Amino acid sequence: MNLQSEAFAKNLKERRRELGYTQKELAELIGYSEKSVSKWESGAVIAPSAVLPILAKKLGTSIDSLLSENSDQRYYLGIDGGGTKTTFALADSDGSVLYKTTLVGSNPVDIGIERTFEVLADGIKTVCASIPYSKISVFAGISGGITGDYKARIRTFLENYGFASAENGSDAENAVALALGRGEGTAVIMGTGSIAFSRHNGKLVRNGGYGYLFDDGGSGFAIGRDALIAALNFEEGRGEQTVLLEKLRESLGAEKLIDSLGTLYKGGKRTTASFAPIVFSAFKEGDAVATRIIDENMRAIARLIENAPRSADGRVRAVLVGGLVKEFRLLLPLIKKHLKDADKYDISANTGAPIYGALMLAGAENIKEI
Repeated sequence: MNLQSEAFAKNLKERRRELGYTQKELAELIGYSEKSVSKWESGAVIAPSAVLPILAKKLGTSIDSLLSENSDQRYYLGIDGGGTKTTFALADSDGSVLYKTTLVGSNPVDIGIERTFEVLADGIKTVCASIPYSKISVFAGISGGITGDYKARIRTFLENYGFASAENGSDAENAVALALGRGEGTAVIMGTGSIAFSRHNGKLVRNGGYGYLFDDGGSGFAIGRDALIAALNFEEGRGEQTVLLEKLRESLGAEKLIDSLGTLYKGGKRTTASFAPIVFSAFKEGDAVATRIIDENMRAIARLIENAPRSADGRVRAVLVGGLVKEFRLLLPLIKKHLKDADKYDISANTGAPIYGALMLAGAENIKEI
């Protein structure tokens, strides 16, 4: 038995067992005899070259993986699942991202747990196709993924793949890891919703994040909602003049904003949050209503930061993450304006993608740019 045939035998057997096939079932899949599969797994010979592509395809792997002698290599799969999109990335032990793909949203509260499983299965198949699952550690941070019994069900789904390790939680955990790494401080997430997580003395404490019906503001949804209310009031002659009305009409392709109420309700919180860039545009043009909306929403972010635990010297480290931090330079002065003793706060932004945080939680280190 040479080293390559030994590696092939080991990899073939390992992959077959991961997928739950018997030697007979695998033989039937590829149109060969059970005796042939047994012979290959004994290390006596390697399968004929014409059979290798068929084997790799049926086993959801690559020829290189079947023949690889590198048993020490480890891989890390990060999954960042939101309401509108789900990103998958696979990194090796050096931190290099090998494969990445983005699919539709996977929030089980929105689409149902079975559809969530379908999205996860498609993404895993795409980015892990050439790597044995037993060499991969995975973390899946899914929006809505810790509601009810979803966390346990998603964990079971992942464990059935035979990953080296499988952990899962909320997509907020991805953002916290992105913001803080393994250090202490407060991660303020400013996306469709808003929430803060503080890591202090090894404990993670949550602040806010009650959902779009009850949050104070500071989110894309809150900014979009406030803009729609202001524009509707102006349209009906009982509100202050604002350029938001024409901008929102143009965005929705409507002569009158009120005629779009059905579309807005049907689109839900994500559609409302999608109007936040319009508010920032109006703010930059000097629109008084837009300026007031942004200012009030940053007051809410300041309150989240003020509730954060302080270090021994009385300082607070806060890192902002999420879609709204693209406007960090504009927002920082407004946030500081609403802080008492603003000099005691070290506020920064991380504009990286939350998928980096998911990879960190899977165990990847020194992650290189995706």
